[in-house]
Amino acid sequence: AALIASAADQPLWKDGFLIAATVLAGTPILIKAIQAVRLRTFSIELLVSIAVIGALFIGEYVESAVVTFLFLFGDYLEARTLQKTRSSIKELFDMAPQEAIVLRPDGSRETIDADEVEVGDRVVVLPGGKIPVDGRIVKGRASINEATITGESVPVVKEENDPVYSGSILDTGYIELIAEKVGDDTTFAKIIELVEEAQDAKSKTERFLDRFANYYTPGIVLLAALVFIITRDLHLAITFLVIACPGALVIGAPVSNVAGIGNGAKHGVLIKGGEIMERLAKVDTLVFDKTGTLTKGKPEVTDIHLLGNMAAEQILALVAKAETVSEHPLGQTIVKEAESKGMDLNNYHLSAGEAIKGHGITATVDGHTIAAGNRKLMKREGIAIDKKAAAYA
Repeated sequence: AALIASAADQPLWKDGFLIAATVLAGTPILIKAIQAVRLRTFSIELLVSIAVIGALFIGEYVESAVVTFLFLFGDYLEARTLQKTRSSIKELFDMAPQEAIVLRPDGSRETIDADEVEVGDRVVVLPGGKIPVDGRIVKGRASINEATITGESVPVVKEENDPVYSGSILDTGYIELIAEKVGDDTTFAKIIELVEEAQDAKSKTERFLDRFANYYTPGIVLLAALVFIITRDLHLAITFLVIACPGALVIGAPVSNVAGIGNGAKHGVLIKGGEIMERLAKVDTLVFDKTGTLTKGKPEVTDIHLLGNMAAEQILALVAKAETVSEHPLGQTIVKEAESKGMDLNNYHLSAGEAIKGHGITATVDGHTIAAGNRKLMKREGIAIDKKAAAYA
């Protein structure tokens, strides 16, 4: 509006718009300055307030408006940084379980808010449901996705006496568990709390600016006073104050942080705050140890390497039928691969199938003894692994 008034050769209107802009943008800065003075600290806002009031006094309305605008813009960028981080945290909150199915002593089931579950309650979790509390399984067996807790995208099989954690998702199976930690004491709640705390922590640069202001502000005010004493030119002293306002310093940190956090959020990466952004700038090596970070996290059969005379299709069908006794994601991948090739596994007869936790599976399919698993299983079954198989594995 001030530019339009200036182009229309209306100086009074131009000055009015600039003064209004200064007052509008400068009021929050002045409030922060007063709060800092009450706490006996010299903040950058105090220096800006003095400079802006001086600029208004000598009629430098453009400078007063520009200085207040820069600081207001810096606050806006900082708010944007927090907003982007909070939106990512909101996604974490949305992942938290809202309800729980509690098994009462009389055998009835009651659906209640997850926050109402008490330590010692017996909780039922059905396929596709979220585990609402930390606890220990007392009945059942299930494949559980713990990606929200461990970062591992491959589900793990849990059974009686195994611990489970709030926020995990039950893929297949059925479990009953005894609640050990509920509400804000759960592992998932602690993760959210840590992320929130990281938000409020200032970055190293921001902490430096706070300390810097305690020396810079009184120093600049004293120098401006010295300029006035030597020159007796109030206009020059106030101009010095305006020029000394560190607008670039105030805007620099928020700009870099909001750019980095915003870009990370677009790609599904939660950056917990400005402190983390500054540390990332010094990183020269990244180590990834979680499935699904650089990969899709969905295993698939890519190749069948033959070490004997049996056809690949026959091996796939026999192993897939044997893997139907298991809920392990790798076993289910083999089953899906066979089904995708049009194989009807119902045509094969399975007997003596057993899933051995931490080892693999054994089964008899159409008279063929199948052992599919790791080296521990091969050793248990007395199967020697020749050099070719060992090299390929």
